[in-house]
Amino acid sequence: MTDLQSRLLELTDEIKEICKKEKLRYIVSDYNYAYMLKHKKYEDEQCYFNIMMPLEDALKFEKYVNKNSDGNRIVESWNNNPGLQMLKFRYVDLTSLLFDGSSAEKYKYKGIFVNILPTRKYEPANDVRGIERYVQLVNYDQEKLAREVVLYKLITRFTHLERFKEHAMRKIKLDNANYIHHGYIKRKKMSKEEMIKYVIDANLKAKKPYTTLRYLPEDRITEDTVGENCLAYMDERSRVVKFPEDLYSNISEVEFEGREFNLYNRSEDYFSSLFGAEWQSKLEEEMLGSDRSTFFYDVDIPYTEYLDYIKDDEVSLDDVTDNKLKYNYWMGQVHNPAIAKTWHTYMMCKRSVERIDVWYSLRNKREELKEAYDNKDLDKLRKLMNRYLKATKRFVSEKIGFYIDDELFKYASYIWECDEIPGRLDEEQNKITYAQYVYSLVPDIYKTETPDEYFAKRNKVFEE
Repeated sequence: MTDLQSRLLELTDEIKEICKKEKLRYIVSDYNYAYMLKHKKYEDEQCYFNIMMPLEDALKFEKYVNKNSDGNRIVESWNNNPGLQMLKFRYVDLTSLLFDGSSAEKYKYKGIFVNILPTRKYEPANDVRGIERYVQLVNYDQEKLAREVVLYKLITRFTHLERFKEHAMRKIKLDNANYIHHGYIKRKKMSKEEMIKYVIDANLKAKKPYTTLRYLPEDRITEDTVGENCLAYMDERSRVVKFPEDLYSNISEVEFEGREFNLYNRSEDYFSSLFGAEWQSKLEEEMLGSDRSTFFYDVDIPYTEYLDYIKDDEVSLDDVTDNKLKYNYWMGQVHNPAIAKTWHTYMMCKRSVERIDVWYSLRNKREELKEAYDNKDLDKLRKLMNRYLKATKRFVSEKIGFYIDDELFKYASYIWECDEIPGRLDEEQNKITYAQYVYSLVPDIYKTETPDEYFAKRNKVFEE
């Protein structure tokens, strides 16, 4: 265990003590939650610690710390740093130093910290959600883009042409910009600090519970689950993540580094909500550690002393953060879209080539395929169709439909149905099967002209 990790655990001890004294709720969250499910102690140099609290409890925690602190601890939030990129709370050790050069967020207190992410039980009015999203964009240095989205959405409303809003949404670093025009309007009348106070107060006064269990995988959603109350968390991309209502009550204490921590018992529901259908692979990603060249810390040097030491340097830590923010903007708005477009075009071309290759590999196996299908010999059919199935899965992950002809698609659909491959919701939010989703991605020309017909028109004959 590194000295940074040791200090993080000291901070968690203090948080748990305050929670016990003030009857506040918490759970260990996201990657730290997953880590504790697998390990009993630190086995690498990961350097962050995240927990979740109800918003009202996080505010009580902040008030308690700032009232009773001996000057060595502080809670940083929108209340004392309106430049944070989202509504969260950082429990900071003021006697230490921590700077992560890969981060593009302007922290006011640059010490070792524990992140406290707030969940909400009640849903505020639409204008409040739009204002919060607008503040997030301002703090990402993307207010100009926020204004663009408002303009394009206004044009969409009057023209009824969705392409204007879609154009703006592709440019903006937000997954959800609903009601953002309310933020634009409020920005004309309020300072950012006033907008933040309005958002927090409105969330505390809200009475309408969040509902609909979107955290469940689509194949497990039933009429009985839709409409149940749940808890919501607004992430850094303005995505409303919904968790089960028993997030803070259905818990177990798990030992880690000789300490007890509260973990939520339904891990699959939690992670599938936070990370989506591919949550298992997401959790396999390597966590950030303190061994990076852009990361430095000291558990014994207060960050204020270090800032004073480098105050005359040509480049300040804030300059580094500003440059990182500009780099992220360029990557997100220029580099990544160009790469994504090029890759998608390449995969579409590759799909055309592989369609012919797979068709050719199966052209002499049609009788075997039909016999296996008629006899419901699933194992043999799956084996014969293996290349077809793998190709479909690979291209669908890029939102590209793979299709050869009706006969082979019928066999594949049967396998997907037997294997219970989950479907999804279409654009109109209607539940469709996996086969229907694949077919919806296929271009019309492939549906109307098979490879056999294509080559027959060109008098192309293949030797047996």
